[in-house]
Amino acid sequence: MASQKTSDPEELVINQEVSEDIKERIQENLSDLESQVLLSYLEGKSYQEMARDLNRHVKSIDNALQRVKRKIEKNLAEIELP
Repeated sequence: MASQKTSDPEELVINQEVSEDIKERIQENLSDLESQVLLSYLEGKSYQEMARDLNRHVKSIDNALQRVKRKIEKNLAEIELP
């Protein structure tokens, strides 16, 4: 998405709708573990913290995060931007 800020109300609404669509598509395609790992990652937690919090091995966290990244890339490639 463009990094430029806009004051055009129509463009703001469209951008908001696209953002919501992206979030929904991503959430629909993630497992519970992947969703938890993504949220923890976005909170800035380390792999070790995530592993401890989710009672998993660090490698399991790494694998889940790699799956999340692939799924996000796939979803973004499928979305037609205005």
